[in-house]
Amino acid sequence: MAFSQTTNSVRFHSHHGSNIVLGENNTVAYRKASFANGLVFSERSLKPGEVFFVKITQTELGWNGHLRLGLTQLDPNTFFDLPLISFDLLPLGQTWVFSIFKAGNEDSEVRLPSEVGSLIGLHYKPYNDLFAHLHLIVDGVDRGVVESDIPYNSKPLFVVADIYGTTKEIQIRQMHEVTSLQTACKAAIMQNIAQKAVGSLPLPKFLKDFLLYR
Repeated sequence: MAFSQTTNSVRFHSHHGSNIVLGENNTVAYRKASFANGLVFSERSLKPGEVFFVKITQTELGWNGHLRLGLTQLDPNTFFDLPLISFDLLPLGQTWVFSIFKAGNEDSEVRLPSEVGSLIGLHYKPYNDLFAHLHLIVDGVDRGVVESDIPYNSKPLFVVADIYGTTKEIQIRQMHEVTSLQTACKAAIMQNIAQKAVGSLPLPKFLKDFLLYR
């Protein structure tokens, strides 16, 4: 089980794409037209280990592509000129963005739920004094590293989301506890097998010990 730091609530920054309308104290972002100009940023930078979640609250048929999410060292407080889409942020500065593809798409880089109700988040975890791994979280479960070598100490890291394509509206959701994929798998196994039967499973001893004692 991993825990985020207890922090002040996060909201969306007032600097956003021209098609974005913010609501509910800047915790909801809605794309009012087209498929692009839907960039939004966190109001403040994200701290190491702090989890940022958004829930997809509305979708729109007729477009290709889905929500894009990541981190950037571009500071929205400077009110720099925004491009149409998040991938065009890359030439402007250090930015790491991944696409949320509909499950089952063979061309997907990251296959995730993209329907209304999907809960998607991220956090970055330092592995030395200079760099961190960017982790992806789906419905409260850490799915592992999606980007590496994030220079977290050189400049503040802001969350960037691109409300793109079929994704029409997202809402920030605060969560302070994230289940690791390992822990989630253990829970699923132990719900379907008696503890005394673990010893007969065709598993290495260290996995049996993990199921029984950790």
